[in-house]
Amino acid sequence: MKLSEFKGGLESLNEAYNEVTDQLRMEDSEANATISDVLLIWWEALSPEYDFLPAYEDSVLWDKKSIDDHKDTVEQLVNVLRQRDSKNVEIWSVYLLGTLQKYVAKVEKTARDKAGRFEGNGEKAEASKARDDSRKASLLSTRIEQAQLSQHLRMAVRKARKTVQEVEAAAVSAQTAAGFVSGSKLTERFNKLSEDHLKTARRFRWLTAVGVVIGIAGTYVLAFVPGVSHGGATTTGDAILKVSLLGAVLGLATYFGRQAAYHRDLGTWARTIKEQLLTFDGYVEPLHDESLRDHLRAAFAARVFGSSPESKEDSGVTLGSSFLSELLAVAGKSGADTIKP
Repeated sequence: MKLSEFKGGLESLNEAYNEVTDQLRMEDSEANATISDVLLIWWEALSPEYDFLPAYEDSVLWDKKSIDDHKDTVEQLVNVLRQRDSKNVEIWSVYLLGTLQKYVAKVEKTARDKAGRFEGNGEKAEASKARDDSRKASLLSTRIEQAQLSQHLRMAVRKARKTVQEVEAAAVSAQTAAGFVSGSKLTERFNKLSEDHLKTARRFRWLTAVGVVIGIAGTYVLAFVPGVSHGGATTTGDAILKVSLLGAVLGLATYFGRQAAYHRDLGTWARTIKEQLLTFDGYVEPLHDESLRDHLRAAFAARVFGSSPESKEDSGVTLGSSFLSELLAVAGKSGADTIKP
């Protein structure tokens, strides 16, 4: 199956995508970005700028099974696009882009090998053209790899968000059931909430580190590795591409770093609530003033069952408020008076 024979499938994908672009962009911008990247890169590979690709590798797919698999991938992607099935749009897009990645990698290697043979035979003009074609193929391959990385990161973010939604659902469930379960059950819920958020924070920290390492490694490869960089003067297009690739990866790393801090703060908050639940009854037990006890319980309930730190709403009375500080001071004085002989 030659490169030009992929146009029909891409046109059917374009048609399906155009039908749902606006809705998909509103419902799931990440899935929209994924399929948009895939289509743009495929059409770029079919543009006149890369018309040299078939000169090095005539066929993209050789055997019947791989051709049938590709046709099935296109058909499935058309269907899930029209259904706006975001999860499967991302999955099938990965397969489609992988086909192009393998082909371009072969072209890059073949062109580099031919450049070496031409050089050995003293055919400098042919060697120069082959080297230039190899460099162009390498840049296209790098762009595909960047798109694939973005796809995998988007999928990781989707999975992390799902985890966060489950954790937040557990927190809501804990608040709803708080009046019907014992204090120990409520403490267990906050303990689990703390563990889950801290685990999510560690996951985002790992993604941050991966993003930074990939950004540094990608910059090094583009700038210094033979076969990717080239001896001539760097063009404006090359410079923009390098800066864009690095900026995209480091931008995602920055986002993941902020998410790690966000989940770490929530985990610490939940762990603090757990410790306060374990000690609160012991603190108010010595008090004989029922009115004071009621005030303390109301303030503590506002702390436990109020808005979590990420909410922009007023969380009511907190343990850091001046109101509760005064109550605790009175409570301490009352407790001290109670135990005097």
